[in-house]
Amino acid sequence: MNMEKAEKSGSAEGGVVFPACPHADVCGGCTWQGTAYGEQLSAKNAEVLRLLAANDVRAGEYRPARATSGIHGYRNKMEYSFGDEVKDGPTTLGLHRRKSYMAVINTDGCRIVPEAFNVLRAAVLDWAERAGHELYHKRSHTGFLRSLVLRRGERTGELLVNLVTTDTETLDEAAFVEMILGLQLAGTQGDGSSVLLPGNTDEPSPCVVGILHTINNRRSDVIARDSLKVLYGRGHYFEEMLGLRFRVDAFAFFQTNTSAVEDMLTEAFRMLPEGGLPGTLYDIYCGTGTISLALADRADRVVGIEIVPDSVTAARENAALNGIENCDFICGDALAVLDETDAAGRRPDMIVVDPPRMGMHPKALKKIITYGLPRILYISCNPKTFCENMAALQAAGYKLDTLGVYDNFPFTKHTELVGMIVKK
Repeated sequence: MNMEKAEKSGSAEGGVVFPACPHADVCGGCTWQGTAYGEQLSAKNAEVLRLLAANDVRAGEYRPARATSGIHGYRNKMEYSFGDEVKDGPTTLGLHRRKSYMAVINTDGCRIVPEAFNVLRAAVLDWAERAGHELYHKRSHTGFLRSLVLRRGERTGELLVNLVTTDTETLDEAAFVEMILGLQLAGTQGDGSSVLLPGNTDEPSPCVVGILHTINNRRSDVIARDSLKVLYGRGHYFEEMLGLRFRVDAFAFFQTNTSAVEDMLTEAFRMLPEGGLPGTLYDIYCGTGTISLALADRADRVVGIEIVPDSVTAARENAALNGIENCDFICGDALAVLDETDAAGRRPDMIVVDPPRMGMHPKALKKIITYGLPRILYISCNPKTFCENMAALQAAGYKLDTLGVYDNFPFTKHTELVGMIVKK
């Protein structure tokens, strides 16, 4: 069978052909379902090269995106919305219809999530229909059912199930827990039929370690918590990556594709000087401390800077969990913390930045430039803002020595970059 043609109608991995996603034409989650994976990589590389040229940024060594280790079942977190596909239609649970704020489609058989997520989504939808709970209505801000958030440890098999509602109705907690714990989560789809999807056959069997109920009465569509109750087990799961063990709480940030980000960071760390990083390393926008903790054995001291309090708490807990004592985590705005440490006479000897999609704030970037450091490792989830930041660094006497492109989210538009930036 011609693999190129096979990929047009579905996808190919490891010499086996798998059917295309049944929701490819309507789902807003993936934009490139039905596109050959090789074509996806080519398009992402072309876009990165276009942005570099548009910003007059020159890379000494350019490493194009390569196929990631698994293009299906890679997501370790999904946020499903309750809704309907047409006004006053049957209850749905899934993702928004493409280019629609209101319509929600059932995403049964989703190809980028693990099988257990498909089973759980279908079971919770069936439970919701039988329980007769009212959907939350975005326009009137009334109703009960809002979202279902699923999280898993790829390396541990641990699962968190988090039902998000308002407080307008009473949840039968015991019945919900009994329903979840009674599910067969390995080897079936939501309709009970067997399924074969590509991936790591050595992955541990899925096991629910926590069932949670979050109350969210806020008008915003963003998933937030006014209160959280653990109905069963615990409110966190564990994941293993880069030789470390991480505790991930229900609302803590953690990279969505564990295997791909591990491969990316492993290559990123190879760009650093051999023989350790003497002095103090600043990890700016450190999140839950993944990079800080992974580099702790190569630096004398690591300072992680992060504005989200929950992430800082998680970073400190994970440092203790792994017995790492040379990492300090500071909660605050990046520029404000840099100003404070500078005023106290403390400056970094090396910097790693991993900013959000908006990139580094111009003032924070200007502050970093004043340090005159010989090298900066920049990890980016947005090629556009990376190139804009890089243009400013280039104007300040830096050059992009090495740039790697990584496809951590197959079938979506997202691309990650790692750049080693050196002083000319």
